[in-house]
Amino acid sequence: MSKDAAEKNHDGVAPTVWPPLPPTPDKPELWYLHQSYLSVGSTTEPAYSEGIIDQAVAAGYTGMALSDDAITRLNEPGFDPSMLKTVLSYAIGKGLAVLPTTDPYGYSNDMVKENGNLAEGMQVTGTQFTVTAGSSGNVLSPVNSLAPLQNGNFESGQTGWFDFGDARVGLDTTAGDCNGGSACGEITGSSSATDNARFTQSLTLTPWRLYHLQFWLRTASLSGDSFQVELLDTSGSNGLTLLSSTVSNADSMTSWTRVDMSFNSRTSTAALLYLGIWGGNQGTLWIDDILAEETSLVNVLRRDGTPVRVYDAGGTTYTEGKDYAAISDPSLNPSPGNFDVWHTPPTVSVPAGSALAVGANVSIDYYTIIPLDGGQVGVCLSEPGVQDWVQANITAMSKVFPAKTGIFLGYDEMRQVDSCELCRAKNMTAGELLAWNVGQTWSSITAVTPGVTAYVWDDMFDPNHNATASYQYAYPVLGDLTGSWLGLQPGFVIMNWNLGNLTKSLSWFAGKQAGNTHAFQQIIAGYYDTGDGAGAATSELTSASGIPGVTGLMYTTWVPDYSQLGPFATATLAGWAAYKASTP
Repeated sequence: MSKDAAEKNHDGVAPTVWPPLPPTPDKPELWYLHQSYLSVGSTTEPAYSEGIIDQAVAAGYTGMALSDDAITRLNEPGFDPSMLKTVLSYAIGKGLAVLPTTDPYGYSNDMVKENGNLAEGMQVTGTQFTVTAGSSGNVLSPVNSLAPLQNGNFESGQTGWFDFGDARVGLDTTAGDCNGGSACGEITGSSSATDNARFTQSLTLTPWRLYHLQFWLRTASLSGDSFQVELLDTSGSNGLTLLSSTVSNADSMTSWTRVDMSFNSRTSTAALLYLGIWGGNQGTLWIDDILAEETSLVNVLRRDGTPVRVYDAGGTTYTEGKDYAAISDPSLNPSPGNFDVWHTPPTVSVPAGSALAVGANVSIDYYTIIPLDGGQVGVCLSEPGVQDWVQANITAMSKVFPAKTGIFLGYDEMRQVDSCELCRAKNMTAGELLAWNVGQTWSSITAVTPGVTAYVWDDMFDPNHNATASYQYAYPVLGDLTGSWLGLQPGFVIMNWNLGNLTKSLSWFAGKQAGNTHAFQQIIAGYYDTGDGAGAATSELTSASGIPGVTGLMYTTWVPDYSQLGPFATATLAGWAAYKASTP
């Protein structure tokens, strides 16, 4: 895609005028991120929200960015928006502008509640099955191609897991301490932040296969850094991460608890598995009965962009419904919007009259959801049903929020992009696909509510943040995200949270770096739970010095912690004149 083509808007017509930056205002916009759960079953939420609104108004805030699942549930059949309307009315009555967050393309669980098949899927290629006779008829039985782990139950002493020589990992052989056997792995405590404690083992993988990892944990008085699992490709030179997950509740596992995870091998043929604690901890953790195996059809997707193919080595393709039963996973979306990282795979039966006889071997290609750490699922950027959801949601929102209310688009920390067959068929880079999707989404929104202003997080469009070629090695994004910013439309406002590289990031969106000639208005999405609101605001304004286009700051908390609302606002107001004086 050429730059000129990419810069065209969603109608395919290049904008004749890119709006110039307005002068720096005499007073900053002061936003805060308001997190609540205004569902019909949460009777305490309105009072809680109104208390935060009162606190924000008293501190001088001018607007609230409302992050609430009630917004994404507005087009859900039977949903009651009365509590959302109550808080919205209260905020507007107090003089606050309200900016609803919607279209969560990064954390898309709410978008796929009604239809889990809207999620993005990762390809699985060539999984092997053998037709076997079962008690209720013939079935396709998966073949596990992964060699067993060495000493997975620790009964063979200090072999298989201890090559790194981390001092705090060892073997516990005390009677009754372990999960059934006479030995298990142990991590003891240390206060040192650099004193790592990791069990490690190498795996030989087949590319583009689905794998299951299982282990058992027990802890006593555990605190400090979290227990983590990492699986890093060692067959290439790009640092591909196949699995990265934190067991955040390990401290509560005071009796033996099973933990399951899954991963796609992608292009890897060899990887190094790490299980342990990076940094210090207090207390003790035990691990036992570690299992790694190839699995199949867990969270298999069924839509046009995620086809299933069953074939043999001779090139014969078999027919669904005739040679094998319809393939689906009844546990795909067991609690709407909440996907299991692993569960028992579905069984595929082979009906009478099938061309597949007992003993026949076949391969299956398919696509599957792999929920990331915390259960995060991303939505497909190309699936037409996603735009149907977007339009239904904005239509429902237009009946609740005042006319011309801005829209805060949820392009944030997108971890799964451009991996299903529908997306790959567009022959775009990941960045081009994301740019295209922004145009499609904005077209869906403005068809219902023309003339609204869009706000968008910076990260997925920022070459100083996530819009890079290297992002694909950390997350299951297939390809280079560079150039995604070309999908941003004239008049979009950037909510910039790249606090670790803020000056460069602000400069990019101000059109002051090579590669971007368009300037956007920006709001610094600051604070981020440092515990020092005044210091955060002061530092962020200093980083913005001399860079035009910043119109204000947003107090951004995920904890959520509203204790620093006042100090953050006071420091912003006190430092604004100096920022204004520094801008052209």
